[in-house]
Amino acid sequence: MNHPDFTEWLERIYNTAETEMDCEQLQAVLPAYVDFEIAGHEPGTHFRQAKAHLVQCPDCAEEYEGLRKVAELESQGRLPEVEESLKQFEESPALEPTRV
Repeated sequence: MNHPDFTEWLERIYNTAETEMDCEQLQAVLPAYVDFEIAGHEPGTHFRQAKAHLVQCPDCAEEYEGLRKVAELESQGRLPEVEESLKQFEESPALEPTRV
């Protein structure tokens, strides 16, 4: 393990709390968390455990980022129509599965 990875690992350990939210619990509140944030509120005050979980869990943080981007596009009226989104997949050639 290199030094930056080790340092990040230690920070995660020391930033744990007595009661924490797991991934399933975060998934249940993530849409409300993002909506709260998009509305201009600081989620750390209302969603303290969710915010802490996002700092600790890279998988949930990645999902949050994706949901946040979609919510931002939607709030700006820039979310593409379903048909437009699907069209890009129809135009792209399918990838062949890799054989092991």
